[in-house]
Amino acid sequence: MIPSLTPEQLLLIADQFCDAHRVTVRDFGALVASAAVAGARIDGIPVHAHPAAAGDALADTIARLEPLSGFNREFGEVCRAVYQRLPQ
Repeated sequence: MIPSLTPEQLLLIADQFCDAHRVTVRDFGALVASAAVAGARIDGIPVHAHPAAAGDALADTIARLEPLSGFNREFGEVCRAVYQRLPQ
């Protein structure tokens, strides 16, 4: 099973990351879009073959959409690590 990540869960991670790195969330829409990527489904079928691919897509989407004012690549890596620890 491919776990999903809610926007609220990603915001909690972002808040902690922002405090540690002295950055801010600059685009909440990008943050919500990033959260949607990992658990994305079409007609109930996951778009990612396995959780590792979903985590990779999450990190890549964060790096591309840049929801934070800085350190987006690092934030993506943190989110990937947190996502991979979610129960499956």
